[in-house]
Amino acid sequence: MKEMFDLLNFNLADFIFQLINITIIIYFLNKFLFKKVMAVIDDRHIEVNNIYKDIDEAWVEIKHKENKYKDLIFNIKEEKTTIFNKALSEAKVQKDKMEEDARNKAEEELSRARKSIENEKQLALEEIKKKISNLVILGAEAVVKKEIQNKDYNSMIDELVNNLGEKNE
Repeated sequence: MKEMFDLLNFNLADFIFQLINITIIIYFLNKFLFKKVMAVIDDRHIEVNNIYKDIDEAWVEIKHKENKYKDLIFNIKEEKTTIFNKALSEAKVQKDKMEEDARNKAEEELSRARKSIENEKQLALEEIKKKISNLVILGAEAVVKKEIQNKDYNSMIDELVNNLGEKNE
């Protein structure tokens, strides 16, 4: 077996010395490095957990705001529909009023036109009566060739005109 140790160049004193060196290095690393590194890792772990917590809170707030905005949008759409329907009904009322006003104005114009036509008809009838009475007088003078007193003459004309007016109506 000594040959084996010789092949490996194994020295027990060097081995123990190396073991003590490793133990000292581990002790100092543990005391000065690992604890500080672990403290940094723990701080970072807490910081990451806080970031996740903030993200979760922000997500909940975002969802809350999203629902709030959806409700607002829904309310705005309802209000828009209500305003549109109200404007539509007001427009219909105004249209009906305008139609009624136009109808009334048209009836007034028609009534005025009928009165005007009636007045012109009366004037035309009066004119026709005068012309007919003049023709009758001329005809009567030509046929009778006799003088008639003014009083008898006017009453005859009036009677003739009244008889003509009653027949035409």
